[in-house]
Amino acid sequence: MKIQVWKALARGVWLESIRRKDLYVVGILGFLIVVSASALGFFGLNGLEAFAKDLSATVLGLFSTIIAVLTASRMLPEEIKNRTLYPLLSRPITRFDLLMGKLIGSVIVTWTGFLILTTLTGLALMMFHVHFEATMLQYIVAKMMGLVVICSISVMLSTYMTPAAAATMSFVLAFGSAMILRGLTMAYDGAAPAVQGIFKFVTMALPQVHLFDFGSRVANSNWGLVPSWVMGFLFAYMVIYSGAMLSLSWWKFRKQAV
Repeated sequence: MKIQVWKALARGVWLESIRRKDLYVVGILGFLIVVSASALGFFGLNGLEAFAKDLSATVLGLFSTIIAVLTASRMLPEEIKNRTLYPLLSRPITRFDLLMGKLIGSVIVTWTGFLILTTLTGLALMMFHVHFEATMLQYIVAKMMGLVVICSISVMLSTYMTPAAAATMSFVLAFGSAMILRGLTMAYDGAAPAVQGIFKFVTMALPQVHLFDFGSRVANSNWGLVPSWVMGFLFAYMVIYSGAMLSLSWWKFRKQAV
């Protein structure tokens, strides 16, 4: 029964993204990628395969993160602003069901946009005989898991902040978490023992989004496949961290006056 509710709510998010033409924008971005690759191919890609793969992975990561943040961070605030939340909550669904359905919907929209971009980019590079190894499949799977984490963070922040602030903070965490973690690690070594516990807690609380980025492995054909236990660890991290973000969202939203 719950699955049917979540499915219906996720379908609403999907239809809303179609109405907003979000996926059309993704298609246009993909077209621009193809055009850019064509310009690169005009000068020849001999010896530039690693550069082209690395650039493609960077572009895919950038655009898919933008889609995830913008889709997930605005869903709930817009439902409240447009007063469409009232008819939803008048139905026999809980606020947790509403959050879960919205999160699933945002993940589906984000995955669709990511796969469209990946397909167009792959076709553009294959036109110039740039081939991908099996690591590309691992890159796609890991990136899709990382996008789930980003969507859950954006949904959680949207229950505590305005949509603009939630989107800004989500971008900071998605793109800057690796740099922040490096700074915390350096500060931890020089901190007093009584303070080191705070650094450990902050490090564990911050999202480790960079773990899901295998772009370097895609660019370097000499690197082998990632061990299966690493993929299993990333899947477990995705489930646990996204579950924690969903719990924080529900903790705030269940008491929120709408």
